[in-house]
Formats: sequence, structure tokens, C-alpha cells
Amino acid sequence: MKVMADYRQAAKDVKEGKIAPVYLLYGTETFLMDEMCDWIKTQALQGGDAGFNLVVMDLEEQPVQSLVREAETPSFFGGKRVVIGKNAWFLTGTRVKAKVEHRPEELLDYAQNPLQDNVLILTVPAEKLDTRKKLVRQLKEKAVTVSFAPLEPKELTGWVARRLKQFQVQVHPQAADRLVQLAGNDLRLLASECEKLAVYVGRGGTVTPDAVAELVPRTLEQDVFKLINSVAKRNTGEALGIFHDLLQNKEEPIRILALIIRQFRMMLQVKVMAEQGKAAKEIASLLRVHPYPVKLALQQGRSFSEETLRCLLQRAIEADQWIKSGKIDKVLAVERLLLQADISSSTFG
Repeated sequence: MKVMADYRQAAKDVKEGKIAPVYLLYGTETFLMDEMCDWIKTQALQGGDAGFNLVVMDLEEQPVQSLVREAETPSFFGGKRVVIGKNAWFLTGTRVKAKVEHRPEELLDYAQNPLQDNVLILTVPAEKLDTRKKLVRQLKEKAVTVSFAPLEPKELTGWVARRLKQFQVQVHPQAADRLVQLAGNDLRLLASECEKLAVYVGRGGTVTPDAVAELVPRTLEQDVFKLINSVAKRNTGEALGIFHDLLQNKEEPIRILALIIRQFRMMLQVKVMAEQGKAAKEIASLLRVHPYPVKLALQQGRSFSEETLRCLLQRAIEADQWIKSGKIDKVLAVERLLLQADISSSTFG
């Protein structure tokens, strides 16, 4: 079976010239998947004419048999030919309204005897393939299959540090951590911020935590953290002020509320686990989050009893349900929650 679960090893093989005739790329981390696609394309087409030797099809719009016809067509001008089929949902258990009729047996026939001078790449932006399907099982036997899952928190800072070093800059040990804290785990955003920081410090310069703080804008998550911090300090006026500032910046109240719910839930989970004797790193691993949010949740959680956090979480969830059922205006629901949070904190904290 030619399964290559690690994208870094697959990329290394491509760099060494070990380019397979058929690739099957799937997963929800589409940024890495797109980069792998571009990497294979760049290496395969070296010296070739991309205008004639590159074909990209959306398999939601075109049948897979048309993709196979392109893969069977040799290059007219020498070199390799790259044929990419995006959105191969028929390889998953997801039901997608079909716009075209696929004949996947033709894909399997091709994969069993592919044209060695061409490269066929199938991409599936789904968490998993449907291995109950005979087609999928047999295709995985013939193709180099690469899974692209979201990076674990401990992998994320390493990825950021390596990304920065690609621009020939030095990286302060805490800079990558700080960038993840501010920008979150969206690799497209992180890649963009890495490039911006590298341009700012210049080749040979050093990206420091201060540079990150100066250039990288705060995310909504960071502002919600400040809002919760105000609640923890029993400063309702400040909490309402942050909320109204977010509204002025066109942030959606329902999204703000969703993040408030997430933060209350994390504070409760972290508090319970900490009282069970678990260390911050172990909690971060169990919750599959970066250690920094756990550290902050531990700090914030000290301002609340477990009973208060359960009460706040329940009220936040109820507010969300009332909004979605049309029982209350969404802005009023969040304002009332913040006022209730202050009362709850004073009563139970």
C-alpha cells in the first residue's frame, strides 16, 4: 500500500525527484494541501511549458472521466504533464448534489496503469475518505496518499518558526509562540503574517516578540479574552465598552457570543482538570489547544468558582438559543448576559 501519511516526507520525496504518477491528497488543512499541489506542480514542470502541460479541473463541475482523458494525453512538447482534479467528493461519504455524472471506474483503471510521464493529482478537502468504498481502497493501493490534518498546537509554533526562517531571518525563541497567540491557527493568515514580519525586519534581521506585537493585529478571540477579563474583574462597564467597540467594528454579536461560550467552557474544563492535579501542558494536550490559552484560562478561572463558571456557561448557551429562536434581539442578549455575569460573579465568585 502506497500510503504516505506525513506531508513533509512526501514533499521531501518530490524535492528529490521521486515524483509519483498518481497522488491522492485529502484533509481539512487545505493550505498545506494547496502548497503540496503547487510543490508537485513546480517540480514536475521544471523546464516545461505550464500553459500546455498543466490542466486543472473542478470535479464538482466536470466528470472524472474527462480528467482521466487529460491524464492519458502525453505532453506535446516533452517533459511531464500535470493534471489536477479538485473536489473529488465522490471519494468520501459526504453527499454532494451531483452536477455531473462520474464514472470512477475509469479513474481506477487509469491508476492501475498510469502514464509515467504525467502526474495526476486528486484533492479532497474532507477529513477522511470513505474506505468502505472499494474504489477508495483500491485507489489508495495505487496512489501516493497524503493526509492533511490540522496541525497540533506543539507543531504550530515549529511550523511558524520554519516559515519565518525560509525568508532568511532569525527568530527569537518566543516570537513564534507570540504570533500563534495573536493570529490563531489559520495557516493562511499565519503565512501572510510571517511574510510581513520578514519584510519588516529585513534579511538577516531578527523577528522578536515585540515586533510581532507591533505588526500583528489582535484577533476577535483576543478582544473576547479582554472582555472576559473585565467580567472577571467585576468591571461590567469595561466589558460592555469592549462589546460595543466590537459592534462598531462590524463584528457579528452571534460570533462574539460563540467565542464567549467557548472561553467559559475552556475556563470550566481547565479549572476542573487543574483541581484533579493535571498540569497545564497535560491539559493543553487533552483539549488539543495551544498551551498559552490554557495558561490564560487558568489565570482567569481563579476569579470564579466552579459553580459560577457552570452558571455563566449555561446562561451563555441559553442566550445563544434565545437569539436563534427569535426570542430576543442579539445585541440585547449579549448585553444582558454581561450584566448577569457580573451579578453571578459577585454572588458565587
